Amino acid sequence: MKKAEIILRLLRIPFDFLSVILAFGLAYYFRAHPELISYVGLEEPFLLPVIDYLWFSIQAAILVVGIFAWERMYSLKKSYRFRKELRRMLTLTGAAYTVIILYFFLVGVHFFSRFILGVSFVLAISFMLFFRLILRLIQHACWRRKIGLRRVLFIGEGALLKQLSEIWKEALGFQLVGKLTDGNGSDDSLKLLGKYDDLEKVVKQYEIDEVVQVSHIKNSAAIVEFCQLNHVEYRFIPDMLEVQRTNTEIDFVHEIPIITLRSSAIDGWAKVVKRVMDILGSSIGLLLLSPVFLVIALGIKLDNPGPVFYKSKRVSRNKEFYMWKFRSMVVNADKLKQELLAQNRREGPLFKIENDPRVTRFGRFLRKTTMDELPQLWNVLKGELSLVGPRAHLPEEIAQYERHHRKVLAIKAGVTGLAQISGRSKLDFEQEVKLDVYYAENWSFWMDLKILIQTFGVLLDGE
Repeated sequence: MKKAEIILRLLRIPFDFLSVILAFGLAYYFRAHPELISYVGLEEPFLLPVIDYLWFSIQAAILVVGIFAWERMYSLKKSYRFRKELRRMLTLTGAAYTVIILYFFLVGVHFFSRFILGVSFVLAISFMLFFRLILRLIQHACWRRKIGLRRVLFIGEGALLKQLSEIWKEALGFQLVGKLTDGNGSDDSLKLLGKYDDLEKVVKQYEIDEVVQVSHIKNSAAIVEFCQLNHVEYRFIPDMLEVQRTNTEIDFVHEIPIITLRSSAIDGWAKVVKRVMDILGSSIGLLLLSPVFLVIALGIKLDNPGPVFYKSKRVSRNKEFYMWKFRSMVVNADKLKQELLAQNRREGPLFKIENDPRVTRFGRFLRKTTMDELPQLWNVLKGELSLVGPRAHLPEEIAQYERHHRKVLAIKAGVTGLAQISGRSKLDFEQEVKLDVYYAENWSFWMDLKILIQTFGVLLDGE
């Protein structure tokens, strides 16, 4: 999903919360001033203090938002038509207010205003609709200006392609770039961009976001793999169910079933939860460990003159960035590496030697305790790394990857990960890749939490 789309959908939560509080506040104001609506014939009110109503309105807002969330009204992957969203909003808000009424009935509260409940219900629905309309208008304005459009490439041919492309043209938020086919491509209005073998070139040239395959192709598995490695959403028609994969979702476009295959389980809300976890964890870590940073900096300077930090170009999600570490080697360590390549003791593209002569005395302590990697918390805060994920490798190491190794690039690299707590450098590269791919396909919040806890255990054991 596009970042702008995720942000606009996330804004529904605070707006719904605010809508309920505003609704109760305005209803309370009307009830406290019956002269404003004298035609209703209200008696002089007996109202709870404002602060009590404010606290109650916050609880009611939490209840409404909680029920909405439970019923997937805040789904980041699925959006409803306006009429259906209105019906669901009325039903779920009504359910929340029913819970409130039952609560007051069961506890025997008789002094709560029915007028406030009724008016706040109408106002809450009105405010929520208003804010959601504003968000939709903003999103549609962006789409009209070609901002945030998902660029779609079709693969295949036939009547189904023609039907589906005509439907897709009417949908907002999409730009139909064209199609790939080995046929003549004359049965529809889509622009022919090449043949099936031109997929990689076309995706990069036209910055494709989604690939939709509408007919069976011999090299379908290669197309799926390419999309996963390059973070392109892959959709296909269910006649390809023989392709057994995880992380699939079924959608319907005008009663035509489409299966969406995701490269990892970290998408939609999972991506939001993981990012929030990264921001909180890295912020707290940097704050609490700042005295430790000063001590380590002093130790590096006293042991070996030179810079305190070392930055290394790494790759995460196919993007290069500079990863920060405390310097644990001599200043010219990168130049000396070429002389030591023959001593590499690890299979695969990664470099590892016993008793590396480039490591300083204090650097050995930092590496033993993994304190040299603490500055990576800054990379996490910036969004270049995650707390948990596959290891971020050097560009020259990734250049030696075989095709199946590149599956680990489907998600953001991490400071620690499943491979690090399962043997670290004792694992061969193939084992590390298998663990990282398993993590990407089976991610959960609890898995991240478990890995972080086990990381501390591994460090305490000196492993």
